[in-house]
Amino acid sequence: MKRLRWLIPGIVLPILCFVTAYFLITCDDNEPEPEIALNSAPAASALTWYTSIPQLHAERLTNAFQAETGIEVSFVRDSTFIIRDRLMSEIDSGAAEADVITIADIGTYTELKKQGLLLKYSSSHYKSYGDEYQDPDYWAVFAAFGICMAYDESRLQSPPQHWLDLLDERWQGRIGIEDINTAGSQYGQYYMLREKLGAGFWEELLSEQQPIIYYQTEELANALLEGDIDIAGEFSIHTVYSYRVKRGVPIQGIYPEEGIPIVVNPTAIMHGTDQPQNAKIFHDFLLSLRGQELMQRLNYKYSVREDVPPLEGIPSFSSLNVLQPQDIDDYAGKRDEYIQEFNRFLGNTR
Repeated sequence: MKRLRWLIPGIVLPILCFVTAYFLITCDDNEPEPEIALNSAPAASALTWYTSIPQLHAERLTNAFQAETGIEVSFVRDSTFIIRDRLMSEIDSGAAEADVITIADIGTYTELKKQGLLLKYSSSHYKSYGDEYQDPDYWAVFAAFGICMAYDESRLQSPPQHWLDLLDERWQGRIGIEDINTAGSQYGQYYMLREKLGAGFWEELLSEQQPIIYYQTEELANALLEGDIDIAGEFSIHTVYSYRVKRGVPIQGIYPEEGIPIVVNPTAIMHGTDQPQNAKIFHDFLLSLRGQELMQRLNYKYSVREDVPPLEGIPSFSSLNVLQPQDIDDYAGKRDEYIQEFNRFLGNTR
């Protein structure tokens, strides 16, 4: 009888963990996604994750991870460059809190590596990623997303088809884009289209077409749907999926054949972590087949892991004419210059 009493918890507890994990990751994907940074001080015993993925999705991933491993993860999320600035400020003051970092600026990872701030770790999952999507022993790409244009097909019948079409006077004052000072995606688009089309494209677009700047993707999408703008000149493919496929909203993507800028979101472990073993387990979870399937199902971004099937309803990653930085050091090194140039063309004084 005593043996039976010990056996029952051993059977029941794993079942409860499974049910909890299933509930946490299968609740309604159409729930509003809060865009408020989680800035409260993390619990001392919890692993700390700095990330730019949407808060709701970060919650579901960390809940699933904790249900499976028992390891608590406290996350801090905000826009890519806000998280980056916070991390760099903490590093300068000697008080960095992040154990794992996952943001949409590949240049940040090259800088951290050069400064000896990334933990050297050879994950067993790196073998499932192409060479261009990893830096062996330091990081691999957790998620990738393509930058397209978008419009509300219930309002607009003849949208632009090419990036240069945005320069047509028809769209003057009717284009929306995101703020380059906070959005890693906007910097990625700016850099790659500047390399492809030249600085003159951006100067004319920003100086003469008078685009409207939005600080959150939700605001940009709402502006399309409310008719405040006709074209989102910078819109991610996974956001098209979120609105069109998951919510049934008539936002349609435009995928210029001359190229789709791809922004990658690597994940890495900070060298100063005081929980290296737990950080490695979480890092592995994010890059594992299980973690990648969860990421794609929750976040709708592209997994570049070779054994993850694509989502239906948006172009597959392999079908895109991909634009990516040829030199990551150049991509990182020109960040400040190009952000200042963007602001100057726009007429900003910052």
